[in-house]
Amino acid sequence: MNTWIIYSLMGAGLLLMVATMILLSRLIRMKDAELRNGSKMELKVQALKIIMPLKVQAYERFLLFLERAQLPQLVKRVYAPGMEKGAFHLQLLQNVREEFEHNLAQQLYVSNSTWNAVVNAKEELVNQINTTFEQLKDEEDVSILAQSLVALPNPMVEQAVAVLKRDFERLL
Repeated sequence: MNTWIIYSLMGAGLLLMVATMILLSRLIRMKDAELRNGSKMELKVQALKIIMPLKVQAYERFLLFLERAQLPQLVKRVYAPGMEKGAFHLQLLQNVREEFEHNLAQQLYVSNSTWNAVVNAKEELVNQINTTFEQLKDEEDVSILAQSLVALPNPMVEQAVAVLKRDFERLL
C-alpha cells in the first residue's frame, strides 16, 4: 500500500511537472509573439520616420514643378526678345520635359491619383504649347505667341495642385 501511495504521488508530481512545462511553453510562445509584434511595430515606426520626409519632399517637388510649369512662369523664364519661333517652341517643351523628368522618381511616394493629376497637367501644358505654335502665323512675332501663352488658363495644373494639397493633408 505504501508503494501505491508513492507511485500515486510520483504520478501526480509528474503530471504537475508536465502541466507546468506546457504552461511555461505557452507563456514563452506568447512572450515571443509579443516581442516579435513589438519588433515589427518598432520597424514600422522606424520605416515611417524614414519614409515620411521623402513623401513630404515628393509633394513639395511636384508642387514646385506645377508652379514652375505654369505658362506665365514658363514663358517668363524662357522667352528672350528676338528669339526665333522654333527655338522658343523647343525651349518651352524642353523645359517642361526636363522639370518633369527631374521629378519622375517622386511618383513612388504619392498616390496614383496625385501622380495621374501631375501627368495630366504636364500633358495639358505640352498640348497648349504645341497648339498655340501651330496656330501662329509664320509672319507673326514670337512676342505675340508669348503673350498668347501667358493668357491661357491651365485648369489641369490647377486641378493637380488641388489634388496635391488634398492628398498631402490626408498624409498628415
